[in-house]
Amino acid sequence: MDEIRTRVGGSKATLYHYFASKEELFFEVVFSAIEMEFTATHASLDLSNTNLSAALATFGEGLLRSLYSPCAIKVRRLIFAEAKRSDLGRIAYERGTQRSHKLLSDFLHAAMMKGKLRKADASMAAWHLYGLLDAKLLRCCLLCVQDAVTEEEIQTSVQQAVAVFLAAYGNPVVNSATASQLSFA
Repeated sequence: MDEIRTRVGGSKATLYHYFASKEELFFEVVFSAIEMEFTATHASLDLSNTNLSAALATFGEGLLRSLYSPCAIKVRRLIFAEAKRSDLGRIAYERGTQRSHKLLSDFLHAAMMKGKLRKADASMAAWHLYGLLDAKLLRCCLLCVQDAVTEEEIQTSVQQAVAVFLAAYGNPVVNSATASQLSFA
């Protein structure tokens, strides 16, 4: 914090007025770099899009591109490594994961109310979709098996995740034609 204060000027007390800790400041710097991407990704969760599968795929691709850029992979590894020693994990969860989860849960709940998905616990459905999207990439990237994810890997992961998600949560009448168009490439 002393070095930051020296570089930006002002007092250490002023820094702590805006950021309660180094971890909070770190998260804000990192998240501010992806805020526009976060907003754009979650904007794809639009029920006016008549094709639910396409909306979920657009969301999934945006999410995975954001989470698996080379820089994001490094930052996520750091957050996971620091989570036990500091509040960084909690801060990232509360300000990133929970915020995204609420937006996705609200979208899925609205889709359920419109009959586009079968009625279920929208919060759990959102966790399931995140898990499906992250199924392979999370372990490979966080465990340093790979340092980069290709566009093809993102598209394949999303296509498979959306197909499985719709098989579990889709309204059979509404989504039968859409789900049959997806393949497990």
